[in-house]
Amino acid sequence: MTESAIVSAAITEWTASGEPTPSLMDRLASVAVEALRRAKLRPRDVDAVIATTTALPFDNPSFITISAQHFAHRLASKIGSHGMKCINVCGACASTAIAFATADAMIKSGYIKTALVVGADNSPRGFYYQAPSVLDADLATGYPHKVVGITNPSYWAMWARRRAYEMGKPVEDIKELMALVKVIHSEYGARNPYARYRKVFTVEEVLKSPVVCDPLHLYMISATSSGAGAIVVADMERAKKLTDKPVKIAASAIGGPLSNEPAPRLVHFATAGGGRAVRPFTEWRRVIEEAYKQAGITAEDIDIMEVHDTNCFNTINWIDQAMGWEREETDKLIRKGEIRHNGRLPVNLSGGTASFGEAVQCQALMMIHELFLQLRGEAGERQATKKLRVGLCTAYGAYGSYGAIIVEKAW
Repeated sequence: MTESAIVSAAITEWTASGEPTPSLMDRLASVAVEALRRAKLRPRDVDAVIATTTALPFDNPSFITISAQHFAHRLASKIGSHGMKCINVCGACASTAIAFATADAMIKSGYIKTALVVGADNSPRGFYYQAPSVLDADLATGYPHKVVGITNPSYWAMWARRRAYEMGKPVEDIKELMALVKVIHSEYGARNPYARYRKVFTVEEVLKSPVVCDPLHLYMISATSSGAGAIVVADMERAKKLTDKPVKIAASAIGGPLSNEPAPRLVHFATAGGGRAVRPFTEWRRVIEEAYKQAGITAEDIDIMEVHDTNCFNTINWIDQAMGWEREETDKLIRKGEIRHNGRLPVNLSGGTASFGEAVQCQALMMIHELFLQLRGEAGERQATKKLRVGLCTAYGAYGSYGAIIVEKAW
């Protein structure tokens, strides 16, 4: 099987959501051209463009619906297509991870040699509330909102409280741990020129922010943002001709819904089915295990992680899932500051979604961009001090959408 590698990566600065300009297509074209420029390629050198997209009818004039379903085709036309294969992918917050896996599979199968993975989003402000659609009268994500007023933070709060309960700890313990996660992420967001928020917080400031849904405070939850990104992926033979530091794609796994998953998904009132699991969040772990199998490694081989932290509990949970150890070990790792750039397992040195805010359809592009820089030793003030060889990126979205990507130094 052909090996694949990341040749270049580019992202825009993440900004406030809901602003009408610049347009998403202009932003997408700009960052795509920049990624190609860094790879010393032209549009005619690209075999395929895989773009993230959405058709969810958000009741907000700033959010594009029908036209967003054809971002790949529109981008190809805008930058000068010479017959690029165009694919549009939608997987909620895991969209980019799925688009990336699609490009990776196309290259490893020998079908194409070079792909451009792109995404842009201008997420609506506030909670993600879907307007009624005659095309989907059974729009599941609207039920929790309409019937009992449950929004995403409600689920995250339940997950956090469950973890504390199962560990025999008071809720205040997980609350303080989440506050510390926010503080650490903010330290690196302040050093990242692409991050929307560059303020360094203290634990006291986080805990004094308004309670949204106990134990989650306002500063523990990511805002909605606008941003765009692009990654050039090529087969390894070509990648080594384009750059002296290709980043190998060791694994790109995709996950989906699991029957009897013990944690309620964002579209359900309670757990799916009635199965009792020894450990919660089995859907989250499953895609990581598949990625480890693809890459032929174990959790012990991971040197650095970028995880999808729509709230600070998710950082904690992703470490639990990725490492597969007793959850107390995760708590110790965070409290000792071992997720910082000079720690044992650096996590979210980009500053995370906590510092960027979430631009749903392209969030993983920001995380892959950071791992690309870190493995190449190009992250500047955020650069991890330990010797890096293997990085892990994780993403999850509504309806049970998951992605796990493992990248390695190839030089």
